Amino acid sequence: MNKKSINPQHLILALVLGVIGFIVNCYPIPIFANVQLVMGNTFTVVSAVILGPWYALLTAVFSATGLMVTWGSPHVYLLFCIEAVFIGFIRRKGVYPLYGSAIYWILIGMPLTYLYMKIVSDLPASHMPFAIIKQSINGLIYACLASLIIVLVPKLWQFNGQGTANKRRSFNAQVTYFMTLMITLCLLISALSFNYLFLEKQQQLLKQNLTDTTQHLSSATEQYIDDHKKVIEYAANFLSLANTTNDEWQPMLSQLHTSYPSFITMLIADNNARVKAGSPGVMMLDEKNNIKNMSISDRDYFIQSFHNRQLYVSSVFKGRGFGSDSIIAISAPFYQNNNQAQVAGIIEGSLNLQFFANIDNQNTYGEKELLVLIDDNKKIIYASSALELNEEDEFTYSDDKGAYHIALNTINIRDLESTSPEHVFVKKRLNNGWELYVLKPLSPLLKTAEQQMLGTFLMLIISIIFTFIISRKVCQLLTAPLEIVANQFGNINNDDLKSQVLDENSSKEVFNLYQRLTNSKRELLTHQLELEETVAIRTDELEQANKKLLALVDKDPLTDLKNRRYAEDKFDGLLDFCLRGEHAITIAILDLDFFKQVNDTYGHLAGDECLRTVSSLLKQEFKRDTDIVARYGGEEFLLILPISNALKIEHHLNQFKQKLAALVITSPTDQQQFSVTTSIGAITANASFSTDIDVWIKVADDNLYAAKEQGRNIVIINVINE
Repeated sequence: MNKKSINPQHLILALVLGVIGFIVNCYPIPIFANVQLVMGNTFTVVSAVILGPWYALLTAVFSATGLMVTWGSPHVYLLFCIEAVFIGFIRRKGVYPLYGSAIYWILIGMPLTYLYMKIVSDLPASHMPFAIIKQSINGLIYACLASLIIVLVPKLWQFNGQGTANKRRSFNAQVTYFMTLMITLCLLISALSFNYLFLEKQQQLLKQNLTDTTQHLSSATEQYIDDHKKVIEYAANFLSLANTTNDEWQPMLSQLHTSYPSFITMLIADNNARVKAGSPGVMMLDEKNNIKNMSISDRDYFIQSFHNRQLYVSSVFKGRGFGSDSIIAISAPFYQNNNQAQVAGIIEGSLNLQFFANIDNQNTYGEKELLVLIDDNKKIIYASSALELNEEDEFTYSDDKGAYHIALNTINIRDLESTSPEHVFVKKRLNNGWELYVLKPLSPLLKTAEQQMLGTFLMLIISIIFTFIISRKVCQLLTAPLEIVANQFGNINNDDLKSQVLDENSSKEVFNLYQRLTNSKRELLTHQLELEETVAIRTDELEQANKKLLALVDKDPLTDLKNRRYAEDKFDGLLDFCLRGEHAITIAILDLDFFKQVNDTYGHLAGDECLRTVSSLLKQEFKRDTDIVARYGGEEFLLILPISNALKIEHHLNQFKQKLAALVITSPTDQQQFSVTTSIGAITANASFSTDIDVWIKVADDNLYAAKEQGRNIVIINVINE
């Protein structure tokens, strides 16, 4: 473009389009991850079509500067300036901008983008196809929009610049292009909308899966810690009450350790921090089988328990003297003659961190997740092996999403400076101050998005080809009669031709066709409205019926509790969960005493109110997410309570029995007040007791019968330790 050929109007328009493109490109539209729709380049294509390649180059520099401000990547100048010049030149050859854009991205744009990412960018190789395909689809979108702007803004037609084709196009070619343009744009918008909604749904499902897994694993971890805290606490209480001697500590500790092998080691130290007993017993001996003289006065678990006189759970640390494993210590003080003022020593157990590896490996709640568990000092207690993190190291990470648009929390562990997140995660703070991170690699989600983008791109290319072929054929069928008419009228003078054209504009056939189409459309719309109304009514009726049916399947309509079928169906899942964690299960059957007298005395409505009141109290008392409270039949209720504490469950059931007996129930018919009691039969056993729920229920039912025989309002429970 030399000075003599510069057109001031064209130059001003190119600058205006460039400024608009700059402003629009400063605000790209986020779609997913690092996918952003760049709409400012639309004005670069407009400039290339109506003004030519060199004016388009000027527009492209301004538009690309907007992306440079937003992305900070100079490749935009190379990529989009070449695109502007290419479309400008190919437009001179009579090629439409949409076709020119498709040719550019397939032959030039995609290879250039790949080379830049390979040589300059730090983008991971797994992310490259996604970014390349995204940019190609973006190019087709703004090429379509540019074509529509040119068609819809007639004032642009007056700029008969360097981009004008050398030959006039046929009606056939124009109609073919505009049909291709509209169908391509509709497909693009539909495909991107579908991809966006699909990826949003995938993110929701992934987030829910991570959240569920986090809840599941955090509950198991907290239960593991709580159970072993109770072991140490009970052992300390025993030592305080039993007033044992040093000689009795070793056999007692060995027996306790045998019962709780989840401790790697256990020890008892006196008030001088000297270890007096240890398990396994061999750790008390040196190489010559003499008893070691060991002191733990510098250990936090001794200092905290002995001086602060409280149960203490340590941070993760390296073992010493009894092994070099990474451990968590749980310690508690015990007292001389149960005198709280005179600490006799401490008892300590070192938790086996292999438990966390076990729950990680046994986790089948969803697809395999990666775990990181850190203590209150941000030190790693456990991390999945795939993460290549070391125990006791400080957990460092970056959760800055940068330019990534994603609904999930992201995290980088290996490369903290990377702009491409490695994992998505959910974290939860445990009740003891620890934090649990559950992660999944981001790459599978990006792979899904990449496949969606690739499918969209291939669909677009195929649709452009097929639309072009079909549109061209249809246009040939439509324009052939017009060419015949034109040839026949070739020898008619201008006045006769004008007269015939005017007559044809108001032809009877066209008018009749218009009337028929209008009437048919009106009838069709009327029928469609009636049909839609009928469908809406039927759909609403079906939805209501389905809701009622679903409620009846799992719930008892009177008490709003789960029914017997639901409870029995869920038992196998709870049993598997407790088997993995070696937890106990309690199954209890409750029967309301003399319930028939309630119906006979106060009426059946009062009996129904009684059942609802009892159900409400049951839901209040047994409200853990894992507890199942169901109506077993009539006035009987079934409780399935996983992860039960054998030492507390009987107290809990008795407490419920007492609350029920104290509850005043009001008859809805005559406002008379009455109360009821309940007999309870139960069994608490390890999950390995039986895989058949009927066996559990049989024991509970036998105990219920015994409770009734002994006078009712009694809890009878069997605790089986097998």
